This record gives sequence, structure tokens and C-alpha cells, in this order.
Amino acid sequence: MIAVLAHLPRAARLRVVLDTLAVGAPAVLAGGVAAWRLAGPLGTLAVGAAGLGALAWTGWRRTQRFDRAWLTTALDAQAPGLEDSSDLLFTPPETLTGLAALQQARLRDRLKEAAALDLRPAWSTRAIAVSVGLSALVIAAAALWPAPGETGQGQGAAAPAPLAAPHLTGARLRITPPAYTGQRPFEQSSLDVRAPAGSQVVWSLGFLPQPDATTLTFPGEAGLPLRRDGGRWTGARSFERSALYRIEAPGLPRQRLHRLEMIPDAPPVVRVVTPTTALTFVEPGQTRWTPVFEARDDYGVAANATLKITVTKGEGENITTTERILSVVGFGDARLKRFPVSLDLAREGLERGGDLIVQLIVRDNRQPAAQTVEGPSVILRWPNDPPPVDGLEGMARKILPVYFRSQRQIIIDAEALLARKSRISADKFMDSANGLGEDQAQLRLRYGQFMGEEAEGGGGGVGLALPTSDAPALDLPTNDGPAAPAAKAEAHDDHDHSPGDGHDHGAESDGSPLGDMDKLLAQFGHAHDTGDAATLFSPSARATLAQALDAMWDSERALRQGEVKAALPHANRALVLLKTAQQATRIYLARTPPKLPPIDLSRRMSGKRDGIVAGRLAPLVRDPADSPAVEAWRALGQTGAAAPPNLDALARWVGTNAARLPDALSLSAAIDTVRNEPQCQDCRRKLRALLWTALERPTPSVQRRAPVDPRGRLYLDALR
Repeated sequence: MIAVLAHLPRAARLRVVLDTLAVGAPAVLAGGVAAWRLAGPLGTLAVGAAGLGALAWTGWRRTQRFDRAWLTTALDAQAPGLEDSSDLLFTPPETLTGLAALQQARLRDRLKEAAALDLRPAWSTRAIAVSVGLSALVIAAAALWPAPGETGQGQGAAAPAPLAAPHLTGARLRITPPAYTGQRPFEQSSLDVRAPAGSQVVWSLGFLPQPDATTLTFPGEAGLPLRRDGGRWTGARSFERSALYRIEAPGLPRQRLHRLEMIPDAPPVVRVVTPTTALTFVEPGQTRWTPVFEARDDYGVAANATLKITVTKGEGENITTTERILSVVGFGDARLKRFPVSLDLAREGLERGGDLIVQLIVRDNRQPAAQTVEGPSVILRWPNDPPPVDGLEGMARKILPVYFRSQRQIIIDAEALLARKSRISADKFMDSANGLGEDQAQLRLRYGQFMGEEAEGGGGGVGLALPTSDAPALDLPTNDGPAAPAAKAEAHDDHDHSPGDGHDHGAESDGSPLGDMDKLLAQFGHAHDTGDAATLFSPSARATLAQALDAMWDSERALRQGEVKAALPHANRALVLLKTAQQATRIYLARTPPKLPPIDLSRRMSGKRDGIVAGRLAPLVRDPADSPAVEAWRALGQTGAAAPPNLDALARWVGTNAARLPDALSLSAAIDTVRNEPQCQDCRRKLRALLWTALERPTPSVQRRAPVDPRGRLYLDALR
């Protein structure tokens, strides 16, 4: 189609679409108003959607006739200069010859005359007028027609009976959260509400026919009367805690309870970003300390926080503390802020042997009262120098357990062996790898005794003496010669040798009480689990240690086969698991003096023992607090002519124990439903299931052993 004439069909289509809207829109509007009067918002929505769909389909069908054939016909009819040859304008010039080509050239010179034509169809004036008039009459009739139950009655005339009982035709709830939450108001059609605590809920309800009054009732609380606003009933209230409510109106069937679940504002959560451990030590030459805290809240953390700084001095019973408060400013998002703090150790007064303890105190943005949370404490400790020992200066070391340090040396030696593989013979490499496998086996047995495993090799296996780090550091020899210098340095810094590494530690156990205990055990029996190990490891740490033993098994097997590279992943995994077990239950406490209660000087030297020795403990008697719930649970499970459950006592029990119940609102709603619908079996089953989750589990007690029967008596006599 020639571009000069392309606007003619578009203008015609637009005129048809507007004409269709002018005719059909008043009718759709009138139908929507009538539907609102008769069926409420849902009816209006249905009629409006159907009407708009019909208009769109009609307009589309009417625009389909404005194609090329229509254009050529219209041009021939209204443009005489085209000489009834307008179809030549749409024919490619290369396909024409002779007179046809000459005629097309003449028509192209007359295109300006054709482009100025107005080919739009005329407005449907009569149809538009009729549609507007009829729609106006329908709208006026719907607006002036009285709703059922609103017709005025003459004086002395008896009011007719209502046509039907009112029923709820639609509901719209607008929830406005508190301003400090930063959440926007929202609307919903569901009667169950879930919103932040402190939100305002506005109800807008529609009924057909209209009742005389409407009230929202809250069990155990004052009701909320709704006021009529046109054809809607509205009311508003703010809620700080969750509640149940029901819509009540004269003649309205009794409804089930609806939920108003208020989400409480959680307090802020504070964590320490740096340092990563609760206890850190002063490095040589360190003058400043920069801990970083992070605070998170669901609605926002206050920009300003308080840092509590405590400095301790002295040791033993001569510890003194000084405290001060520092205001810090956070950076970042409103819900996640970081609080970096830079402290000058000299200004804070930290001395050798003392602790610097910092704790961040943050607030959230809750109104009217903010929530304050004290975060975890972080300790910076400046340890004292080791005390001098006559004749052993430079060799005295603090005694620390080294259960988790020998595995690192095996990894170092294995990496050094791999680095020298190309420079040694295959036999020597195999012997060295086998020696590392022997070291791995000894270390595995060392840890295995804590898990109750038997030692390999009879009495010459691994001893039970706990390793300590009171011996001077030694270089670890291996079967393939001394390790690389770098490996020696790392081993000297990070590794304390244990008996499981194949070194002579006989001096560690000689003369120690624990070594004597090991000799007694070796002479008169053996233990599967030492007392220290049994109390040292928690169940989670023992599970982690068991996984480390499995990794040591895999490492040992690969080392004994000469596959050093394949053994390294298992050895590294064993080291990680050992470190995890080491840190599993570690708790660091600040050296602060105890806060003892004051001494009662009036009783001093009086000889009175009143109140010192507690009396005999009363026998433990289980409080039958769950008796109403247990009885109701049993009654709900019975069928037939069984006694109905005591729902009033059950409701009182729920109100008393609401704080510990997992979902008190659902339980109260289920009780109300069973009370109003006693024949509903599904409701009874739901209430019984909720009661089962709410019942407190009985405290375990020791059961008396059943008496022995004659056959069992014969068996016991045979054993004797």
C-alpha cells in the first residue's frame, strides 16, 4: 500500500472504535449500576467485565472491513480524478507495461487529491442518543429505587416481614501498619488478617438485604459496632495482639470465628563481625583494636547505639574493673547496620594481664517504646609473660591440651614428601609414605581411645596418658629424613608433638598422677574411654571426632599404599573435623570479680542456723493442669451416645495456658466451631488434633520392674 494513503484506513478504524464505545459504554455503565444495587460489588464486576469484553469484540469485528478492497472502492467513488483506476496504485510498477504503466504514472501525480479525502464513516448519532437516554433512565431508577427493607411505612401501618434473612455480599478490609514499620497500607477481601502488631484494621461490609445493625464481637473483649455509610457498614480498630472476631447482625446466620493475627515486632539481633572469636590476644606492638558489630532488625535499627567498655586489671581475688559508655554511629541499610569501633588500648587503660571487654547495646525503631538488646561480649586479653623457673628460663611453657595438633604435622610431612618425590627413588618414597601411614595410625589410635576403640598391638599400643604441651618444642624427624625448612618452621609454630607421632614422651607421664593411673590401669585392667575424655567431649564433639577417625582411616590406607597425593584430601578433612570438635564447646569468660550478696552482720557470731539447711523436699506431685484438655480429647474421640466434651472448661484452660500453647487462636476457634456445630465430625476431629499438639508431655519416671514369673525364677536360679 502507498504510504501517502496509509492514514485513510487507520482513521476509519479509529472512528469505528470510538463509535462503538459511544454506543456501548453507557449501556455497560447502566448495567454496572443496576448490578451494584442488586448484587453488590461482585455483581458489578461481573457485568462490567462482560460488557467491556462484548464492546471489545464488537469493535474488532467492525474494523476488519477496512482493507485494501474497501480503500480502492472508496477512492473510485469519491476521487473522480483517479478515473476508477485506483487499484493500479497498489500494483508494482515493474509488472505493468504499455497503457497500464502510463495510467499508473498519471495517477501518482494525482495522489495529493486522494490523500486529502475523508473516508471515515459517519457517527451513529441516533444509536448513541438512544443508548445515552436509556442508560440515564436505568441509572436514575437504580439510584432512586429503595433497597429491600428500606421502604418507608405510613403511620399506623404494620411493617411487613423481611423478604429474606440478610447475608454478607462482600467485604473489603484496609490494613494500615504502624508508621515506623515503613510498610504501605494494603487492602484485602479476606476476613482473616495477618499484619504487624499495632496495625489499624478498617472493615467495609456489604449486606443484602440491609440489616438494622451490625457488630464485630471479640470473645472476651468489647465489641465494635459498625456504622452505616450508604450501602456499606464500616468500622475501625487498632490491635496490639492477636484476637478472634465474628460478624453479627439481626437475622444473619451465626458465622465461624475469623483470625486477627498480629505479628509481634522481634527485637534486634546483634552479632560480632570481627573478630571472629570471642577471645583474642594482644599482638606484639598492637596499639589499637577495631571490633565491628552488626545489628539486624525486621523494621529498622536505630542509627545510634551504645558501646559498653569494661577494663579489668589484676589477677585472682585482686581483680578490679572500670566501665564507661561510648556512643557509636552505625552505617548501612535501615534494617542492617554495622557499627565499627576503634579503641586506643593506652587510652582505655589496658595493661598486661588485663582484659578489655566490649559489648554493643542497640535499639530498634518501635514506637512508642523501642526495644533494647545487649549484644555478645568480645574480649581482648593481654596475657602475662610465663613465670621464670630456676634453671629452665626460656623452656617453661603453659600447659595446654594438644589433642588437635598432630594431624597438621602429618599434612606438612606429606606435602614435603610429594615435593621431593622426583629426587628420591621409588623404594625410598614408598618407605617414607609407609612411615607416614604409621604416624597416621598412631594418631588415629590416640583419638580412638577417646571413642572406646581397642589399641592395636596388645599392651605395647598407645598409652592412656593425656598429651600436654609442657615439653620444649622439637623438630619432627620422619622416615625419609628431616622435613623441609618451611615445614619445620610451621611445625614449630603450630604443632606440639604428642606421643602418637612416634616421639619419646616418656618424661611427660613419669611422675604425674595421671601416669600413675595409667600404670594401675595397665596392671589391673584397661579402659575403653578415659575419664578426662568422657568429660571433655560433648556428644556433638564426639560425633565430629568419629567422622575425623573415618577420614584418618582413609588417609592411612592411601599412605600405606604409597598414594600420598590421594591421602592429602582425607588428611585435610580430618584436620578440619578435629578443629571443629575443638571449637564445639569452647566458652571464654572474662576475668571479672564475682558479685557476692552482702553479708548479714546481725547474724555474725550468733550461732543461729535458721534458714541455713533446707527442709525436706516435698514429694513431686504432677499438677493435673491438663485435665480439662485430656478429658475433652478423650470425649472427642468417642462416638455414639457418649457424653459431649466440656467445652466451657476447655475454653478456660486455653485462656489460662495461652502463653505456652503453640496456636491458641486456632484452638479457641475450633472450640467455638464445635460448640456451634456439634454435628460437624470434621470440626471435632480438627479440635482433637489441635488438642493432641497442645497437651504437655508427661515427665518420664522410673518404672517398677515387673515381678518374676516361675519360669524366670528357674532361669535365675540356674544362673546362680
